[in-house]
Amino acid sequence: MTDSIVSIPEEPPAIVQLDPYPLLFHAKDNAFDVVADTKANRCKGWQRISLFTLYFQPSVLGVRGWGEVLRNALKAPERSLKAYFGLFPFQWSADWKQSFDALRGDNRLLVAPILQTLILNRAPRETIDWAKKVASWDFHRIVPCHFDSPINAQPYQFCQAFSFLEQPSIKAGVFNSNGSPLPEEDFKLLQKLDAGLNKLGILPSVKNRV
Repeated sequence: MTDSIVSIPEEPPAIVQLDPYPLLFHAKDNAFDVVADTKANRCKGWQRISLFTLYFQPSVLGVRGWGEVLRNALKAPERSLKAYFGLFPFQWSADWKQSFDALRGDNRLLVAPILQTLILNRAPRETIDWAKKVASWDFHRIVPCHFDSPINAQPYQFCQAFSFLEQPSIKAGVFNSNGSPLPEEDFKLLQKLDAGLNKLGILPSVKNRV
């Protein structure tokens, strides 16, 4: 399935825990934090990385001014190369976990927000036809290239993940795999990129839902 479907685990996969430093780095709340290597902090870092990866900049993630970032770096307790010389521009809001929980959707199948906003909505009919073709196969597992893998899943669950391309029965918005709306505010940067790329002619226009 390559990148078309993902399922986001609450805890970091074993492979990214071989070197937990990146997880602990992103578990920091500011440049001065010294984060203990605990299961809770590894999960915190993983969940923030997941939000950053799939949205680029969710609404719960702010960026500090570079003047402040540089001043803080000079006083940071760790200024090694792997700590980016103490640079830490991230500013997570207190409710960031709610965005992760909405994105994860109890570990259900999901088309990544980037694909929902920038790619597959250019060809909704073709994408749905493809999803239905795949769902006609008799399978019980899906093996994505990212996040959880393999996933125990039925064909109807695969097809359901693409429901964001269909006309919803409730207010229009961007949907996760179980039909519940993902936070619209988390898509602001992706939508801005979409508008810019469309204006430059790099991306074709979005087509109406099926």
